[in-house]
Amino acid sequence: MIEIADTILLSRIREDNHSAFDLLFERYWERAYQAARARLDDEAQAQDLVQEIFIKLWQRRHTLAIQTSFEQYLLSAVRLSVISYFRSQKVTHVRLEDALQRVELLENSIHDHSGYLELEQTLEQAVKHMPEMLQKVYELRSENHSVKAIASELGLAEQTVKNYISEVLRRLRIAISEKHPEQSAAYLALILFVLYN
Repeated sequence: MIEIADTILLSRIREDNHSAFDLLFERYWERAYQAARARLDDEAQAQDLVQEIFIKLWQRRHTLAIQTSFEQYLLSAVRLSVISYFRSQKVTHVRLEDALQRVELLENSIHDHSGYLELEQTLEQAVKHMPEMLQKVYELRSENHSVKAIASELGLAEQTVKNYISEVLRRLRIAISEKHPEQSAAYLALILFVLYN
């Protein structure tokens, strides 16, 4: 059986086709859930988060404008929703509070996640040009691994991991400032949240 392309399913969803929505849901539910679960300690919360994303997708079906692949769109929605979830929790760290306030401004400025997708592309390119160890540290930290866990997995001292995280941040700061000068403060706040939360 030939698989129906995402673009066709999305077109049918805009026409109120429930079957097309169900197919898209079944195709990407597990992938979205695993992405959320990797960043949350709460399995039920990860499920609720993904469920809410798909509910909003259906509610906005008539005005939905996706400029990239649906998978990229969905995973970006997951990441933003995780950030929103953390922001809703009690935060006591002053630096993190400030970062989250900037993230809120960033979220409000993004239309259909296009700005966030541009940021992800910038980060992807910047990370690709980093040494392999920095890439590994960034990937593990983005998946919400603790400094201790990263040190154990990579066979490094915890201070070395912290140093690598600082170096990753320095390089990302340069890339973001060059590519997104007008929103660099908000974007950097997002990166700070990912790397230091």
